[in-house]
Amino acid sequence: MHHDLDLSYKLLKQKEKDYTSYSFKSREIMAICAFYDLAQEFTSMHNLYRIAVAVMHFFFNHESCIYTIRAEDKAPEMRCCTSEGLLQPPKAARPDIIINQSPYRSGRSFIFPIIGKRISENKIPLFLDNQILGMLEIFPIKRMTAHKYLFYQKYANRIGYNMHNKIVFNQNIEHIRFINQLVADIEHNVITPNIYYKAFIIHMKKNLQNYSSELEDIDTSLSEFPDQQNSPLKDTIAQKIFSLHDIRHNMEDKIKEFENRFNHLSLFLETLFRGEHFKTGGYVLKRRSCNLLKDVFLPELDYYRRRFKDKKIEIIRPSRLPSGEDLILFVDLGLTAQVFNNLLSNALKYCKPVLSKNGKYKRYISYRVEPISRQPDNDIPNEIKFTLFSTGNPLTNKEALRIFEDGYRSSNNITSDGEGHGLYFVHNIAHIQGGRAGCEPKENGNDFYIILPKKTNRFNLNPVK
Repeated sequence: MHHDLDLSYKLLKQKEKDYTSYSFKSREIMAICAFYDLAQEFTSMHNLYRIAVAVMHFFFNHESCIYTIRAEDKAPEMRCCTSEGLLQPPKAARPDIIINQSPYRSGRSFIFPIIGKRISENKIPLFLDNQILGMLEIFPIKRMTAHKYLFYQKYANRIGYNMHNKIVFNQNIEHIRFINQLVADIEHNVITPNIYYKAFIIHMKKNLQNYSSELEDIDTSLSEFPDQQNSPLKDTIAQKIFSLHDIRHNMEDKIKEFENRFNHLSLFLETLFRGEHFKTGGYVLKRRSCNLLKDVFLPELDYYRRRFKDKKIEIIRPSRLPSGEDLILFVDLGLTAQVFNNLLSNALKYCKPVLSKNGKYKRYISYRVEPISRQPDNDIPNEIKFTLFSTGNPLTNKEALRIFEDGYRSSNNITSDGEGHGLYFVHNIAHIQGGRAGCEPKENGNDFYIILPKKTNRFNLNPVK
């Protein structure tokens, strides 16, 4: 017997005892099985109501009614009954029908609570603040034996389980519809208007170019003045032109910064809100050939460079880099850029000063890139390993193994802002592109690395949920 099945066998043993003690008759067992089979065939709640009351009439010749709880005032309302069928719209219940945790009798009727699943109570609608989803009325009943009482309550419970499943199913459908509509709205109202801003940047750069050209013409004209002629005026004009050149350089820097931030934000928005993600329920890759440093990492580093400088974190470039050909990857540019964005964001947040060899404290990040081969006996690199080091307290080996779990935060980071999702994203995106991510504690900090294949892995093209 496998140890991981022990609990299952224990539960089955208990069910065997329960079913034996119930002593349900063959027709009662047949009724429950028929209800289960038919309830699973239909997805709508209306058909579930019909089947629930029809079983009572067909197998036991009893009339029955289903009552549910009205959202606005929690009052019971009749949904379906054997005498009238499905009620659309539902009508208010009789005064003697109340929502109650226990079965009760009213005249010739017995009313049983329809109870939902306890295991996922938080999934049901918020207005159902307990587990009761409705009431099942069965009539006429002259005498209720203990056996019938048990069977009807069990039957009402089975109705509750199925109602609960359908409520959650319908909620999920509505959530999916909303998400798809939200994505369409984002595409229409956020991503598409980016075209305007792209045109705006191009227009500003063209105006700045014309401005620079006019300044150059003025410089040329001013140089043609004789040195002795209008010297004070010439000096004043020259000073103004020098100031205008400063303004031009400043405008160029600001436009460049604005363009970088715009491209950065646009890439992330268009990648994360890609419609295919929401249709398939997982990340859908749009691979393209790109240079790991030039196209992916360095633009992200430029995005963070000023913040590293503000926090006095030094950026150490590698002394050696692979050739351009060895840096070419075939990956989803947007998602991979966000991987490096998360790594740099973590480095900015958690980089701590360490004692250097000259006895002074300093904090820094460094990076290195190396082509590697997955097969030890193969000298031809088929993967690229990128490593980002940041100074600080080294993680324990146990923490290094768990650091990429969703929501996990190491003891080093427990007082910092964050939800522990960034590195999980890094691991997930590396995985669906056929690669992997990891962490190696070092003497004065930690190495975070990501390994990506140089070519498409045909086994990892499907999105992972």
